[in-house]
Amino acid sequence: MTQASGLRAAKKLETWRALRAAAIELVNARGFAAVSVEEIAAAARVSKSTLFNYFDSKESLLLDPDPEDPARWRALAAARPADEPTWDGLREIVTAAICHDESKLLMRKSLIDQCQVMLEPAMAASEPFRGFIREWVGGRIPADPLLVALVVNAALAVVHTAYRGWHPEDGVPHFRTLLRRGFDTVGQGLLNLPAGSPDPAAAALNRAGPVANLAGPVSSLAGPVSSLAGPS
Repeated sequence: MTQASGLRAAKKLETWRALRAAAIELVNARGFAAVSVEEIAAAARVSKSTLFNYFDSKESLLLDPDPEDPARWRALAAARPADEPTWDGLREIVTAAICHDESKLLMRKSLIDQCQVMLEPAMAASEPFRGFIREWVGGRIPADPLLVALVVNAALAVVHTAYRGWHPEDGVPHFRTLLRRGFDTVGQGLLNLPAGSPDPAAAALNRAGPVANLAGPVSSLAGPVSSLAGPS
């Protein structure tokens, strides 16, 4: 990369982040519906047309991955030991990636809780990360597409169940705990679940209502199962 191209890339990233910051500030202050893309562009000191060079919609201003996220995901994956069990490595990558930007995580969750119409755009915005997970697991288990799909779908089910059971006022550390508990439970095998009284640690999930409300139909969480793991 030449010095000139490097400066252009840095400027583009600066503009992207200025737009994202303006959107978050305005939406936090006034609510999603009360803020226009024109106001966000003005707050970031760019034109509306420039805004749409970076983002497709008002929703994407709040939900799209950071341009540097893919490099961060690759670094997390590269840091996992080669002899580490795939499920353990996946747990660490997913937890670190999702909880990296606590302010964004809190904002997204609050936004979706307040405006359910944001759920579908949020799922679309998370597709790059889901694709990265599919690629990483496929590299670990190259000869078994069915097992890759099962592992990826199980991991995403853990993420979505923890996300639905988490309340922003409980803080990000609690969400991280829910994620780890979900990964550990699935990793140990559901056949080993106790048949007696419920685990007191499950109280956090019970706050969100009946189990059916947490899990919901598969399509409401992440689309058809085939779309999660992609083609074999």
